[in-house]
Amino acid sequence: MKDKSFFFGLYCADFLVDTNHLSNQAVGCYIKLLCRMFLERDCTLQYKHAHKICGFASEGKNWTKMWKEELEPLFIPVDNEGYFSNKRLLIEFNKIKVIREQRSEAGKRGVIAKRKYRSQSIQANATANALAKRKQTVSNIDTELESKTIQVVDKFSTINNTDHTNAVNILNNKG
Repeated sequence: MKDKSFFFGLYCADFLVDTNHLSNQAVGCYIKLLCRMFLERDCTLQYKHAHKICGFASEGKNWTKMWKEELEPLFIPVDNEGYFSNKRLLIEFNKIKVIREQRSEAGKRGVIAKRKYRSQSIQANATANALAKRKQTVSNIDTELESKTIQVVDKFSTINNTDHTNAVNILNNKG
């Protein structure tokens, strides 16, 4: 995922169940830690920064007590370097990542389809224009031929002398 995600779902029922035992101060810290972790690309946070995010000046007695008793059970350790994360947060992060990847792929397929449609439209328009020009040319030729064509006249029809002479000349020339 190239860009950071800036939102995640906070399911009210799950949140209330998870934080029912926490003090109001611990709930505020929990929300701040979740938000800060979510802004990281890997959804983790190092323990040594947690007290600063929660508004504690140092890792004093109050912070240590709140962390050990209330907050630590809500997080999972990621490695031995002091990084931690949250199970529900990772699930939401991965869900959003999958959605973004699907949307990206759909967008790419859409661009390809649009290009293909446009090229087909251009070809269809070019073909239609060529046919129209060809039809126009053919119709001009047909019109010209029709004006030069002489109607076949049966022996019982009456025609004037100039028409008869023209007809005889044409028949003699064409054999």
